[in-house]
Amino acid sequence: MASLSMENLSINDDGEGEGFCFDLENEECEAADLRLCLVGRFLCDKPIHVRSMMSRVADIWRSVKGVAIKEATNGLFLFQFEHKLDMEAVINGGPWTYDSHLLILEKVQIGVQIENIPLFHVDFWVQVHNLPAGFMLEKVGKAMGSYIGEFVEYDKNNNTSFWRQYMRIRVKVDVRKPLKQSTKVKNKGVDWCVVNFKYEKLSIFCFVCGLLGHSEQRCEVQFAMTEDDGV
Repeated sequence: MASLSMENLSINDDGEGEGFCFDLENEECEAADLRLCLVGRFLCDKPIHVRSMMSRVADIWRSVKGVAIKEATNGLFLFQFEHKLDMEAVINGGPWTYDSHLLILEKVQIGVQIENIPLFHVDFWVQVHNLPAGFMLEKVGKAMGSYIGEFVEYDKNNNTSFWRQYMRIRVKVDVRKPLKQSTKVKNKGVDWCVVNFKYEKLSIFCFVCGLLGHSEQRCEVQFAMTEDDGV
């Protein structure tokens, strides 16, 4: 009997072999439960006290049907809701903070490892102040939102009075980039006007570099300055 040659056998996968492809979107067990899950992390430069956070967040959200919070990996948390309306209330009611640290949330995506779900964007309600007369328009709000980040929604309920102090828009902000604080607008044939942005529910923010997640006392840009000119 001929002996079996082991030369061509390998336990290493070269990436070209056959794999397994599934369609789990319509499954009613674990996949269905995951559709009621959010994954999140806190934007901070120090450890979070997990038990205190869980108690505080659950108390703030006050979910009607309840929410279970679990630390999946170090610094990465899963929030499992019992009802879709509770989850939507949390998504629409943000941004949320714990101990002044911003919580970044995204829906769990079926088939994607939770460590690979990007957690870099947060929806903020932004007030646009000092707009010139006649500029309280949705088309202007969309342009302002696209400048700040990604336009999400124009608050039409803010149009209830004849004279409004500011426009209100919802914007998806990339926390890796400095916050936009102002810009200039003008109508044809008229001088430029400076408008200012105010972010509602703003968490810890650095006035030196413009980034969320740390204060100027812990800013790398601040420490890199050879001399603080006070600006």
